[in-house]
Amino acid sequence: MENIATLTTSLGFDSSHPGDVEPILQIQPQQNLDEQILSLESAIPFPLEGGDAGEGDPPLPSSEALESFIPAGDLLEPKVGMEFESSDDARAFYSAYAERVGFRVRNSKSFTSRVDDTVIMRRFVCSKQGRPSKKDPFDLTKKRRNRISSREGCKAMLQVNRRDNGRWEVSRCFLEHCHQLGIALKQSAAVQRKLSRKPWELIPTGIADTQQNGLGAGGGVAQSLLEYFKRMQAENPAFFYAIQIDSSNCLANVFWADARARMSYNYFGDAIIFDMTCKKNKRVVPFAAFVGMNHHRHFITFGCAFMTDESESSFTWLFETWFSLMSGRYPVSLVIPFNEAIGAAAGKVLPHVRCRFCKRDIFNKCKENLSDVYSVHASFKSEFKKCVNESENISEFESRWRLLISKYSLEGNIWLQSLHNIRHRWVPVFLRETFFAEISGAPKLETMNKFFQRNSITTTTLRDIVAQFDKAMAGQYEKEVHADFAMVHSRPVMKTPSPMEKQASEIYTRVIFDFFQEELVESSGFLLEKVEDGLMIKFRVTNVGDSSRAYLVNYTASENRISCSCFMYEVSGILCRHMHRVLMVIGALTLPEDYIMKRWTRNAKSSIFSFEQFTSVLSNSYGALTLRFSDLFRDVIRFAEEGAASAVMYKIAKEALQNAFNEIFAVKRGPFFNKNK
Repeated sequence: MENIATLTTSLGFDSSHPGDVEPILQIQPQQNLDEQILSLESAIPFPLEGGDAGEGDPPLPSSEALESFIPAGDLLEPKVGMEFESSDDARAFYSAYAERVGFRVRNSKSFTSRVDDTVIMRRFVCSKQGRPSKKDPFDLTKKRRNRISSREGCKAMLQVNRRDNGRWEVSRCFLEHCHQLGIALKQSAAVQRKLSRKPWELIPTGIADTQQNGLGAGGGVAQSLLEYFKRMQAENPAFFYAIQIDSSNCLANVFWADARARMSYNYFGDAIIFDMTCKKNKRVVPFAAFVGMNHHRHFITFGCAFMTDESESSFTWLFETWFSLMSGRYPVSLVIPFNEAIGAAAGKVLPHVRCRFCKRDIFNKCKENLSDVYSVHASFKSEFKKCVNESENISEFESRWRLLISKYSLEGNIWLQSLHNIRHRWVPVFLRETFFAEISGAPKLETMNKFFQRNSITTTTLRDIVAQFDKAMAGQYEKEVHADFAMVHSRPVMKTPSPMEKQASEIYTRVIFDFFQEELVESSGFLLEKVEDGLMIKFRVTNVGDSSRAYLVNYTASENRISCSCFMYEVSGILCRHMHRVLMVIGALTLPEDYIMKRWTRNAKSSIFSFEQFTSVLSNSYGALTLRFSDLFRDVIRFAEEGAASAVMYKIAKEALQNAFNEIFAVKRGPFFNKNK
């Protein structure tokens, strides 16, 4: 984008008012959008007359959408064993059936997994299911709506359960109703058009829409979102947001991050994932987020965005805004969606970061581009994934790839040729020397789309989505507090007499120690052979049950350095079983200090005060003033988190703050104080 006036993306001070802090809002006009996007309008559900839909239920799909869901000439009845790609597809199917038969559907029970809290069961029922609630006619404190309940105890329902392959199967189905069925009233064309408009369609299509949905007087949901952000910033000055607008002065893209996101980046900002999986679900907004994981392997965010324009210039704006907010500190790695525009923008803004295309994205696109191959050759999919995931060196990958192409006669397949051309940007074996915080055998990090589903974040208005997301993230932070408490008040069971295991149990968090312990225990099943002696000793490590695959481990005693050809430590930050075997043979009783990655330890967030920019903040320049404010604010947030843990700590924190303020005010009143410093 050319000819763009940009304001500084940071928290700064107005030099004309030394006592006030004025967060600067970045407004960046966008001159050229690749595609015209529809205007913003809130999607408000309009229940049919006589219905009793539960609060929060999504609106019924339009007649056209329901008819398009069912194959022409094949109007099926629900039955046990039917499978769907998602629970939303199952509900759409049941709603289509309900419209034909003559009743309405609402959501009922849902169960979540005890392992990862994801939804594994959903039940859809007739709107007349259940009985009227018993109300106390003498309870005048509760407001009652004077209406007749439509509940008649109907038992018609459809229940779907999620299987191991990710698909949803009908496990229970009851089609009989206890009431008379009729033809469901169809929504008017105007209502259907209203429901078809999505709240994230922010770019107006004409002058009338511009007046209704722009950022000026009378702006619609876009204005409501900005007002919400302004209120959040007034309550917490560390809350940051920035917007990108088009040539018509209408909202195109939005970015925001709170204080916790910025704090988390200081501790866990080494491995970042740019998540846009919400785009896969058409009922969810084009929501993007910079995510990662903490020392308990919990999902955390480092900033979020609504991206209605997916041009390279828009993603460049987003990466630049996010990077400047994070004090210009580069992450080690960045996983991005398989998208050419995102890849170009990331390479431009973050040239020193190892970027990798999301492997899951590529496998999903293979289902589309290799559908004919998958249908003809049932074994190709598993062999293809083994070639990508299980190759332990580049030569092995290339050999497996050639055999795969030759076996299935795919020499002329353009899609596979294009993937091979960029293999260094997505195949793990080409990226083994970079830290991605990925542990072999560990559950994958939850995607943003799954996070939305698990927390029932629905598409109402942009402001409501942000509020729902903030509430869901508050639950994530509470989950971290519970994990910290359990870690302090429980001890893991030792499986070996090794002092190294006991040391690791006191250093690592519980979930990381479990992975460490597994590697340590499995190391006893390997044989060791010294192949080279000298300053650097080289060992050949093989499995007792399979000597065909060997690993080379190098150990330098003078520097206490160790490395393995499997590169597990470089990728995950945890010592592999081959390195454990060598350390055991050479008599090492404790972990080498250089191989304890702090981000996985109990004390990952123990650095209360940061001194990384201590030298630069001592100058008197205006930029240093902003740096001092940001640096102190991060310390204060951390101070508040620790001080609020208990009543005793709160009292100590308040006294310490008072003493600190007394010293600051004493300096300000002193004869040598210069207010410009």
